[in-house]
Amino acid sequence: MNQKGVVAMCTSISYEALDGAKFLSRTMDFAFELNGRPTFLPRDYEWISSFDKKTYKADYAILGTGAKYGNNYMVADGTNEYGLAAAELYFAHKAEYDHEPTDGAINLVSEEFILWALGNNKSLAELKDNIKNVHIIESDKGVMGKNQPLHWIFSDLTGATYVIEPEGDGLILQEDKTGVMTNTPDYQWHETNLANYLGAQPNNFGSKKFGDLEVQPLGQNGTFRLPGGYTAVDRFVRTAFNREVIEKAADATEAVNTIMHILDSVDVPKGANTKPDGPSYTQYQSIFDMTNRIMYYIPYGNRTVFKVRMTDEMIGAQKTPKEFPVALTQEFNELN
Repeated sequence: MNQKGVVAMCTSISYEALDGAKFLSRTMDFAFELNGRPTFLPRDYEWISSFDKKTYKADYAILGTGAKYGNNYMVADGTNEYGLAAAELYFAHKAEYDHEPTDGAINLVSEEFILWALGNNKSLAELKDNIKNVHIIESDKGVMGKNQPLHWIFSDLTGATYVIEPEGDGLILQEDKTGVMTNTPDYQWHETNLANYLGAQPNNFGSKKFGDLEVQPLGQNGTFRLPGGYTAVDRFVRTAFNREVIEKAADATEAVNTIMHILDSVDVPKGANTKPDGPSYTQYQSIFDMTNRIMYYIPYGNRTVFKVRMTDEMIGAQKTPKEFPVALTQEFNELN
């Protein structure tokens, strides 16, 4: 499954409702069909690293978007039982991993990192300390055939948001003050670029005189500066703007709807961005309520919102992975 020609675009945001409920969400935009679905991985789930065939164990239960490759489940996004949540996004041409393993350390390929991070850390504070012993290795031994260029966004119940961008200096958590992440360029570039869009505003500009002519505004004009494309730069700016100005959700239920509206502004329809190897499109949206341990999942072909709760019973009694199938063809709530 070598992915040399893959076109990948994703957008992720953290969010907090007015009642204090914390969220991490994302669009998964990819050309290769990932076939992910809501998946629960229990405490003590054992998995074998593709890199060195060592067996690792997840101490904490995970609920996320998973797919089984060979003997292991891979997780592209999710939350664990303690409310630490993560998502991986493409970081093409920028990700730089270690070229040799480190003796005595945890050596992984990139697509295994979330599995380790959520399975073995309760919080950002623990993650910050524990990643000192973790190394991502540049290798073609991964399940995707070629080690994927990735960076990661994390959030926990403190409401803080951090990113990890491997650019040759190891795995270092850096604060994400906007609560937004897309793809290449790196986060600091996106943060600086926001200065170019300070003129965007939710309020309309009024009329203006040019000589003796008073020109009246034609509809909504405060957002005329916002970019409208699907590039990582455009999506970051649009998402940061909408996350900031859209009316804040009162509670967790309302927050899910608000987050979907924000993600819809960068949702990539199939065919809008394509190459000879096929379209890169939003295969799904996932929303993780870290506070209430709930996952919401919206596949491309069915705008129904599927909900999975990580219950105490699942955490305490479930001993094997559990996949939750979803309908991929549009369903309707008929009113007559």
